[in-house]
Amino acid sequence: MRALMIGAAVLLTAALAPGSAHAAPPSNDDFADATAVTSLPFASTVDTRGATTGSDDPSHCWWGTSSVWYRYTAPADGFVKVSTDRPDGEKPAVSAYTGERGALTWVTDACQAPHGGGSTTFAVTAGTTYHFLVQDTTFAGPVTLGLELVPRAANDDFASAADLPLNTDVPGDPSPSTLEPGEPKPACQYPSTRSVWYRHTAGGSGFLAAKVTQPSSGAAVAAFRGTALGSLSEVDCRHTSHDLVVFAVTPGETYYVRVSDDVYGSAPLTVRLEEAPQVKPFASWVLPQQPGVFDQVRFGIDPGDPAGRWLSGGEVRFGDGTSAPIPAVPGQAEVSHRYAADGEYELTITGYTADGRTGTTTQKVKIETHDVTVSNVVAPASAKVGETGQVVVSVTNTRYDEAVVVELLRRRADGYHTVVGTARRTVAKDGTEVVSFPYTYSADDAALGKATLKARVRLDGRDDNNPTDNERVAETTVVVAR
Repeated sequence: MRALMIGAAVLLTAALAPGSAHAAPPSNDDFADATAVTSLPFASTVDTRGATTGSDDPSHCWWGTSSVWYRYTAPADGFVKVSTDRPDGEKPAVSAYTGERGALTWVTDACQAPHGGGSTTFAVTAGTTYHFLVQDTTFAGPVTLGLELVPRAANDDFASAADLPLNTDVPGDPSPSTLEPGEPKPACQYPSTRSVWYRHTAGGSGFLAAKVTQPSSGAAVAAFRGTALGSLSEVDCRHTSHDLVVFAVTPGETYYVRVSDDVYGSAPLTVRLEEAPQVKPFASWVLPQQPGVFDQVRFGIDPGDPAGRWLSGGEVRFGDGTSAPIPAVPGQAEVSHRYAADGEYELTITGYTADGRTGTTTQKVKIETHDVTVSNVVAPASAKVGETGQVVVSVTNTRYDEAVVVELLRRRADGYHTVVGTARRTVAKDGTEVVSFPYTYSADDAALGKATLKARVRLDGRDDNNPTDNERVAETTVVVAR
């Protein structure tokens, strides 16, 4: 009885503890009870801990475990920016819709993802009612929703393109912008409904590169040649800040740079124009790593372009009076060559990219042929089980003094080989080294009718450039002693 009374007291205390009861749903918990926003700027704080979700809450932007609604009718065309005052790691998702319950249409560009990512500014049309859905997922609690009007981007239109001087960070924001009728859609662009424009008049010839400087930006950057919106010609396009937009320029000609974010993300950014990086193609790998005259030497040709472009062609001069073209392939191209003589050669690589940049580099390649040969192996013609005979292996060499490992192997009944003798020697240039291995013939050999012994040589510390002559076999007929 005492235990039951204690348990009841604990439950009563917990029920009466401040903040322990479930919070009541906020007044704008449901779409039908959305808080009306009558003018901007606007700010309102709501506690989402007691909020629920409607079975028909849209999920075009995100999903939530609790949600609240706001409603705003735009008196004029313009741009509205949404803000929430929680730390980035706890921000709710915010999205906007038009239409009526059950037939809501997501407003393109209006999607702030949880944790502060995504778009917070979008265009509104006079007389249209916008429904704002604030959704919490992991976090819930007091949050202030702010709405304010922001001015249209000054360089929204092609005709009002902002100047983009060389080597200068120029700020911009595609968020409060639109697309003009007849505006070209770059080849690399993801779906977008907004863009801003920049222009640059070239002071000299050469190659320029445009980029968004924010490393995490997914804005598409495109460069155009032309004088009117309807007659522009795209010269290059990239949809990430990790890649540069590269284009050739002519003195006195004006070029246009268009920057646009996708429908799920737009934010202030910085655009920079600078000289395009030089192309420096090089052989990033050589196989084999220690080539000789017996090898078809393969060279992996890296474009050597900080802008990340592939080579559209070029030439490799091997340093022995011969050359080969560089094929136009994605990533690294490959060329191969066989040298006729040992020596150190100067490899000269010239390549060019599709945008017209060219570059040349030189590097050394050393051809040094190392080749030893098992020139002979002699074993007894016949033997009895238990007898020990001498297997004599001759190793010859014609190029350099070589340290070698000589092995004698016995072939088993299953076809595999077992090492039965090992010797280390030095074979002089133009010399022959003779190695003798004692071998005792066994009953297993007699069961096979013969002992098949393989002599094998390898270089000690490097690969042989011609391994095809590194083995020889000798056979001995083996019988049981009577």
